[in-house]
Amino acid sequence: MTMLLVEHDCDVQLWGEDGRSATLDDLLSGAWEGVCAASTAVCPVCAGELAPRWSAGAGIVGGRCRDCGSELR
Repeated sequence: MTMLLVEHDCDVQLWGEDGRSATLDDLLSGAWEGVCAASTAVCPVCAGELAPRWSAGAGIVGGRCRDCGSELR
């Protein structure tokens, strides 16, 4: 198991204006859908830019954050 320690950004808000909290599933599913659509998504760790990772022959296999380096596989 790999652990990534990042400084928490207090300005990141995990709920919308209606007060509904985003679940972990909401955050990860949204990021996964974004990278699978071959576009950037919001990183669920730091709110940076999560870019798709490509594999030879397999297409998109995950994403990597350009800001904090976290990976979604």
